[in-house]
Amino acid sequence: MKRVVKILLTILVLNLLFAQNDDVLTDYQLRKILFKGNQSFSNNQLRRVVDIRPVYTRRAMQRISYRYIKSQTKNIKNFYVSEGFLNCTVRDSLVIHNEKNLHLYFNIRENERFTVRKISIEGNTVLSDGEILELLDMRVGDPFRQYVYYNNINKILTRYSELGYPFVNVREEFDWGRLLEITLYIQEDRTYKVNEIYVKGNKNVLESSIRKHIDFKKEETYRLNRINRTQDRIYEMGAFSSVNIVPVNPNHQTQRLDMEIKVVESKARRFDVEFGASQGYTEKIGYSSLYIQPEWLHKNMLNRAHRFSVGLKYEAVFHNLNLDHGVNASISYTVPWLIRFRLPTTLKLYYNRNIYSPFSDLKISEDDVLTDYGINLSSIWRYNRNIYARTSLALKNLKSELSGEGFEPLTEILIQARFDNRDNFIYPSKGWNILLYSGYVLGTQEETETDYFRIETSMNSYIRILRNLVAAGRFEIGQFFDRKTINPIYLYRMGSESTVRGWFQSIGDPYQTASGDTIYAGKSKIMANAELRFDLIWNFGINAFIDAGRLDRDFKEILSLDKYYINTGFGIYYKTPIGPVRLELPILINNPNKGTELDVERSFLRRINFGLLFAF
Repeated sequence: MKRVVKILLTILVLNLLFAQNDDVLTDYQLRKILFKGNQSFSNNQLRRVVDIRPVYTRRAMQRISYRYIKSQTKNIKNFYVSEGFLNCTVRDSLVIHNEKNLHLYFNIRENERFTVRKISIEGNTVLSDGEILELLDMRVGDPFRQYVYYNNINKILTRYSELGYPFVNVREEFDWGRLLEITLYIQEDRTYKVNEIYVKGNKNVLESSIRKHIDFKKEETYRLNRINRTQDRIYEMGAFSSVNIVPVNPNHQTQRLDMEIKVVESKARRFDVEFGASQGYTEKIGYSSLYIQPEWLHKNMLNRAHRFSVGLKYEAVFHNLNLDHGVNASISYTVPWLIRFRLPTTLKLYYNRNIYSPFSDLKISEDDVLTDYGINLSSIWRYNRNIYARTSLALKNLKSELSGEGFEPLTEILIQARFDNRDNFIYPSKGWNILLYSGYVLGTQEETETDYFRIETSMNSYIRILRNLVAAGRFEIGQFFDRKTINPIYLYRMGSESTVRGWFQSIGDPYQTASGDTIYAGKSKIMANAELRFDLIWNFGINAFIDAGRLDRDFKEILSLDKYYINTGFGIYYKTPIGPVRLELPILINNPNKGTELDVERSFLRRINFGLLFAF
């Protein structure tokens, strides 16, 4: 009995200690983080692995709990294992200095590093040794990176599934030692044909609407790429929170199997309200705004996954002690099919009263309000996740209160195609983003009759040079072809923290707007950017860049290098979950404005650019 009581008291004391241990460290200051025993990697390399740094306030110390320190210890161990140190050990220890100061030690015992000595493959007939080794991405002499190895084994199985072999089995044997020998035994089986297709889990969405998106048929050979495409298409209907397609009931004698499509429906109706604030500027003024944006959405109209939404946005805009109001309202209806074609199409009725919005396509001058309303019909065609095209037709009326003119009927026809295989949209490190755009605009009002065609292309490329070094490049070219007058607010603008960073909206020819302001713009655009991004510790990084561009009426002087605006420069950025925040200092190399009224000497602080997200 006494023994049981002692055990219970011990458990109680330990629970109290662990319940309070998160607050114990707040009485100290973490002054140093030290690494001991690391021979293969420098301290700077390991600092990039852990998200912990010296802190000097009680509030900041609230984050540095024992549990958090253990998580950073695990990060170091996982890093070593990923580099071939499978038997490494990492321990943490806290040492008190001068009563209130803490030193955190990560004590590392690397032990042996496993490297690949030999890779053998047996049993494969469909894929060659070279194809399998390329998918495995491991070479003789490389460290045995366990996570990469098993991830690439799955790539081999995926490749077999793409070729119609869904039940391939890969068995592996290891001859363990510092020099590791790996043998892969592959049982390929045979191709299978689809027998039956079942849809399960749908309660409100009609099965016939789901089956329209299936890209494989009965009696066809099993193909993983078509199955993945079907899964994407059904998920893009917007009515499901989960879509899984799995082969079931395989018959190894007849080489047939059934396909089961399992869906989980999401809530059909949703009501959202968004609150926020924004800041922006026009050519003359700065302003702040507060907005509220309610939206009601139904994602399964007529039980066919048709979408119906009603949205409203009210914006209170403050500038020069004045208050203005912006209103945006829309009603839209989206169908996943257009006649017999899989073209998700949206019909939208809208009304916009815009004031100074930094996200508007138009640059609105001080004291001006631009109102437009109309109807928009847009369709999107997707080949896969990386390739899609979009078309839209808009009939709308525009009105500028400052100009005093009546509404101007406009017709817009836009076509846009994109290829995008970036590995990350916010922090890309490899891949391409290619955009082709064309648009035709026709205005019918006699006073401001307009008729023009616009075409442009943009190409972004990203290459990872080292683990924490990325090279990025961008090239853009575009041209307006006008048969009548174009309002200059529609033309290309250049010179900002995301284009040519050494100038601020002062590139191009001068144009007079309806409000009497002078803006600098051009009918033809050519721009190129190159940038190196180097990640440092604690989410900080540095970048070096060079920008070049010009705006003109056409490309007759495209080879006149002295007319290009060129700058280089460097900056620092900090990574946040919603994108990088950056400060950059551009240095002018070639300035075509030199000696003109636009050649204004700016102070050091005014030459610093502040930007959200990367320039491209």
